[in-house]
Amino acid sequence: MKKFYLDKEELNELRAAHNAERNRNAAYKINAVILLGTGWKLKNVKQALLLDDETLRSYVEKYQTGGIDALRQTNYKGKPANLDEKQLKKLRKELDNNIYLTTGSIIQFVNQEFDVEYSPSGMRDLLHREGYAFKKPKLVPGNPDREAQEDFVHFYEEYMENKGDDVEVVFVDAVHPEHNTMAAYGWIKKGETRKLKTNSGRQRLNLHGAINVETMDTTIIESDTINRDSTIQLLNLLDRKYCYAKEIVVILDNAKYHYSQEVKDVIEASSRLRLVYLPTYSPELNLIERLWRFFKKNVLYNQYYENLKEFRHAAIKFFRNIDKRNDELFSLMSGGFEGFNYT
Repeated sequence: MKKFYLDKEELNELRAAHNAERNRNAAYKINAVILLGTGWKLKNVKQALLLDDETLRSYVEKYQTGGIDALRQTNYKGKPANLDEKQLKKLRKELDNNIYLTTGSIIQFVNQEFDVEYSPSGMRDLLHREGYAFKKPKLVPGNPDREAQEDFVHFYEEYMENKGDDVEVVFVDAVHPEHNTMAAYGWIKKGETRKLKTNSGRQRLNLHGAINVETMDTTIIESDTINRDSTIQLLNLLDRKYCYAKEIVVILDNAKYHYSQEVKDVIEASSRLRLVYLPTYSPELNLIERLWRFFKKNVLYNQYYENLKEFRHAAIKFFRNIDKRNDELFSLMSGGFEGFNYT
């Protein structure tokens, strides 16, 4: 938190109080103040302690105005919430349907809807008791066709169960890893700031790939750009690679170049290639996305590569040795779409 720092004497006093404190809630507040006063960023403390901005700032304000004694105080006396169960149910429905950016806006809603007043700390306590936390929503595609997605999952599962051993099924997609350091969460000693070098450029690799989720066999090509030409190159490579197969089912998304006449010509010229298109806005149904995430975790996260050549070498080395990670890949791919949520 900006402009909030603890000197050595304050820090020692807080640490001693924390060690001696028997009240769990008070110890939690003291711990938060220590972290914020020793160089931890507000967003990192939020993530570590699962608290929101307003709560953390209130702890600092209490400490600055009343010292450690203020952190030990609690206004909670075991009384039930000011809202009855019917009102709480309506509030939960409101919060589940709308994302409020501040505690104050929720206080205003409660006051207008139920004529009940809450203080900021009282509302935060209520929200915590009801199981709500201050966090970002997850971004998902905006217009998925749920019925089409469900139809695809049923088709895929039935097809995989009944297909012959001479039929290969692969998922195809592209990834564009950027030559820059990707910071990711990891275990770092409390109070320390670990620094990672970054690159100022925006160079990237263009990888077009396929994965056979039965064998974990991967096929990766590098291209100047991902388009109809790289698609044709990859399809021809798959056609040669699975020369023994009676049929090669290629599952891919709805990129415009996948529908080009040149791609259609390749399919018509082959007696074995068959394209199956995923429903629109359904990246979660393309199982190769799990491979890309695995690649990023192992090659990109918290890794610095001085130049594009070094970065490219690390990516190529990963995929050349991917067969050594088959157990991990099987674990990632196992279960197919089990747990996929249609609603």
